Amino acid sequence: MARARMAEVIREQINLATRNVLASQSLHDLVAQECRDLRDAQISAGAASSVFSTFVDGRMNDVEEHVRLDNGIVSYVFSYLAQGVAFALGECQKRSPARTGAFRKAWAVRVNGRWWTRDTVAIPKGSIVEIVNTMPYARKIDTGGQQTSVPPGIVEAVRQATQRQFPTLILGRKFINLTDGRDARGGRLPYVLRAQGIESGLTWSKADGFERLRKPRRSNRKDRAAGQVMTYPALVLTESENG
Repeated sequence: MARARMAEVIREQINLATRNVLASQSLHDLVAQECRDLRDAQISAGAASSVFSTFVDGRMNDVEEHVRLDNGIVSYVFSYLAQGVAFALGECQKRSPARTGAFRKAWAVRVNGRWWTRDTVAIPKGSIVEIVNTMPYARKIDTGGQQTSVPPGIVEAVRQATQRQFPTLILGRKFINLTDGRDARGGRLPYVLRAQGIESGLTWSKADGFERLRKPRRSNRKDRAAGQVMTYPALVLTESENG
């Protein structure tokens, strides 16, 4: 009986010591700093994004010092959206015709439907981002309706390049409406067609570049009629739920 009582006392003392150790602020601080050091090492090595959310035992944006030391978990969910936007914007500019440089400079970023004038590194995680060229002839250049020094399909080419570089992002090419702001020349957005649109008669292939199949002629399409509002080809970037 005495032995049983002694064993119980020893167990209580061990449990008490364990609780005291686990409650030690210095130990919590040590574990928290270790977590941050491992995170920062990954970021410095380029293996992780500098934009992230912190989860401590399932609590978002809690501090690492609050993690339970008995099977607690600190996890970092890294966001590559800001990095993907910066990469895609650079690709759009690099692939643009550069005779005057005006088209290259006209690429702009919208975040959640608003023009973004800050640095792309500040784009919040979970945003919907659109990269669009505001020039009135942006659609012609992208679809091949205007002969330039570069192939048509700039937005799609950038989408594919960005997807290879950032596979966790969701990227799409779509035609969007711009209902506010000014284009790169200072004109009001959106651009309104002043006359009936013209079919260029051009075609493009990798083997032969631009070729003219026929002379330009007036288009019969309703969306190219005078007074119609232009839609702009844009690259849309979002994050997957697991990204």
